[in-house]
Amino acid sequence: MLSHLPRAALLTMTLLTPGAAVAAGCSDPGRDGPTYVANSYFPGATSASAQGRTVTLGALRSGGGSAAIAPGDQIFLIQMQDADINPAGGNLTNTNATAYGDGSTGRGYTALNNAGRYEFAVVTAVNGNTLTLRDPLQYTYRAGPAGTTVRRSFQVLRVPQLSSVTLTSPVTAPAWNGETGGVLVLDAAGTINLNGQTINADAAGFRGGGSFLGGSLTGQGVTDYANTYAPTTSTTISRGAMKGEGIAGTPTLVRGAAVSGGYSGVSAGLATGDLGYPNAFVVARGAPGNAGGGGTQHNAGGGGGGGVGTGGKGGYSYGTYATTNSGSCRVLTSGTTTYYSCGGDGSRDVGGLGGAGIIPDATRLLVGGGGGAGDSNNSADTPGTSQNSGGAGGGAIFIRAQALTGTGLISANGQDGQTAGRDAAGGGGAGGVIALALGAGPVNATLQVRGGAGGNSGLPLRAGETQGTGGGGGGGAVLLASGVLVGSATVTGGAAGVNTPATGISNTYGSVAGNGGQGQLVYDNAQAPLPGQCVPLLTVEKETLTPTRFVTSADATYTLTVRNAAGRATAQSVTLRDPALPPAFAYGSTGTVSLLGGATRTVTTDPLPGQTSPSWSTFVLPGGSSVTLTFDATLSSPAPGVYQNAAEARYQDPARVTTTGTLTATFDPATSTAEDVTVYTPPRVTLEKWVRNVTRTGTFQSASSGYPGDVMEYCINFVNDGGYVANGLTLLDSTPGNTTVQTSAYGTGRGVRLSPTPVTGGSAQSPAGTDLTSAPDTDAGTLDGTGLRYLTNLAAGAKGSVCFQVQIN
Repeated sequence: MLSHLPRAALLTMTLLTPGAAVAAGCSDPGRDGPTYVANSYFPGATSASAQGRTVTLGALRSGGGSAAIAPGDQIFLIQMQDADINPAGGNLTNTNATAYGDGSTGRGYTALNNAGRYEFAVVTAVNGNTLTLRDPLQYTYRAGPAGTTVRRSFQVLRVPQLSSVTLTSPVTAPAWNGETGGVLVLDAAGTINLNGQTINADAAGFRGGGSFLGGSLTGQGVTDYANTYAPTTSTTISRGAMKGEGIAGTPTLVRGAAVSGGYSGVSAGLATGDLGYPNAFVVARGAPGNAGGGGTQHNAGGGGGGGVGTGGKGGYSYGTYATTNSGSCRVLTSGTTTYYSCGGDGSRDVGGLGGAGIIPDATRLLVGGGGGAGDSNNSADTPGTSQNSGGAGGGAIFIRAQALTGTGLISANGQDGQTAGRDAAGGGGAGGVIALALGAGPVNATLQVRGGAGGNSGLPLRAGETQGTGGGGGGGAVLLASGVLVGSATVTGGAAGVNTPATGISNTYGSVAGNGGQGQLVYDNAQAPLPGQCVPLLTVEKETLTPTRFVTSADATYTLTVRNAAGRATAQSVTLRDPALPPAFAYGSTGTVSLLGGATRTVTTDPLPGQTSPSWSTFVLPGGSSVTLTFDATLSSPAPGVYQNAAEARYQDPARVTTTGTLTATFDPATSTAEDVTVYTPPRVTLEKWVRNVTRTGTFQSASSGYPGDVMEYCINFVNDGGYVANGLTLLDSTPGNTTVQTSAYGTGRGVRLSPTPVTGGSAQSPAGTDLTSAPDTDAGTLDGTGLRYLTNLAAGAKGSVCFQVQIN
């Protein structure tokens, strides 16, 4: 279907987070560094299917970048021509075949198919002219000549992965030649500084229809929408001018730089057997897809190419200027002056139709449609002047970067149609598309995707003739990521051509200006994610396997882990580092190094023993991978205290402005206790023993005496005056000979008392505390005929006493 849009508006695209699918579109941001390198261009040789991983290419195009595609490179695939049309036409009975194009209006398409679809991919292998890709293709890309169906073509660009770059000269897209060109892709992980330069894809899109010597069918009422090309001979003539080039095919002749007898049509370079458009219907007013139609004989103007805006219709067929109406004349005005076009071919409304306007879609980059040629049979009157051909459409510019800074001009304007000279003028080419997939922020550049103007007719040659004027090309599209603001963007359609049959008299003579573009759409192409969604995202973790050490310990052990988030690009040249070991700590040796998820170690360099800032190199971490290593630090009598320890990973900065720029991911020890090493003085337990005669109410002394039948009480004081818990302290005391333990001394079935208060000399009372069972069980204390056994973990600074009683036999 056709989209008829208002003349001028700015188009905004809102970018969604593509989620897990981002990984397929992520390459290796910044891989090619901070120096601009041009795209290399290759035609698609054979079709490549969605979900497949191979693409076969034709030869490298000269005139673009010279680099061949190698493993690890990023490529950009784009389907240039793929739209289906209703090829109705070829009529030789002058039937008005409006079924051409979309089936009802004489222009447009019946299905876009994958025209304009694009995606990034990463090459893993190259075998001759066949590429193997890391990820399955999202779209199908078709290549094939026109026969009874449309021509289909796609191309593949090698896209250098810049880090940050400052442009020092203009960047220009090579023009589309039927196989490659017309598309320019700049990809930077950081900033692109325009630096006052231009990025230009003007007239780089689909080509305008080429002019040629046609015949004259004046008075025969020809209204063809599609017919075949036959150079004028004594027996056959073409029934109109060349259509422009677009998403549905290519005419036999396109606008060239050379001129021969006033005509600028040159071969489109179609391969043998490629008819260009279905059934070789390459001439007359029907507009295939977004291409402008050619003027129908005799001397009607070419239609403008379509972009986002519909192309304008070409002007009327041949007539002659008159100031009075002699009957059956077309009434025209010039300002307040009324005049007439009479005779000739009747000034009929048979100019080329404008190419279809296509609603913008961020998953498609559609270059501007070429304008149709104006019909001509007398251009040899001025053989040195190029005339009658349509204008080329603007190309497609795709810029992906964190930021676009500086001032400059980014343009993909359509080309003006050529003037008529003697006969009819060409239609203007449509504006192309500029897509800025940037991080949020202002863009100070001037953006232009204007449609080209239709060509003029009339003076200075052949005064008094009212010949077909060219229709204006449709305006293009400026696509902006969410949050991106531009200071100036022009998306207007091209002006209609003007006929000037006499001095001071002018009129568009039936031609129409191209429409501009407008719209707001949601950007959901996961194959072209924003740069921030592709760059590596490293996290650093650190822990110790020896959280407790003593001033006398010989070493401590750490584990250091660096991870790259899943779905992110590969982190290159990664070095792991301990920026500063604690005082009295020094690097000793490296233990195990574990590489997971595809991580590799390209250079094995371990630190030298004794270093206080050890580092390990060099690792490569793809998205979702990690490296873990352990290392020992030697200790040299560190002071008691808690020792925290940072860690970091340095890696190649994707957005670097120099070749050696790096980024650092850090581990902050203040946010974690996992790596804390606490150094203590060792535990030190001291004991003293006291005894008293309970029966005789004696006091605790270091020594005592008694008689048979007397009960004696023993208490052992203990204290940990070291710096750490005395784990598993076992206190043992055998009962004196010739005595019987008193298991009920502190209550029935009890024989051991634990007191938190140590015994002091001169006390005549048993210390208060907790009575422990004397039977051998899981309690801390036991008492039997062999003596006392007390188990505990004695904290630093803890003290107390444990007591038991015996009776002298």
